[in-house]
Amino acid sequence: MARGDIVVTIPNPHGKDIGLELLSRVLRQAGVTRAQWEKI
Repeated sequence: MARGDIVVTIPNPHGKDIGLELLSRVLRQAGVTRAQWEKI
């Protein structure tokens, strides 16, 4: 995942979209708020 200068690698062994819960945990660990992620 990349947004601006923030790049986060998410292992995805099943090859499908990640769930909202996992996305939420990844963003929290990256220090990115939902509002920041959704901002275009």
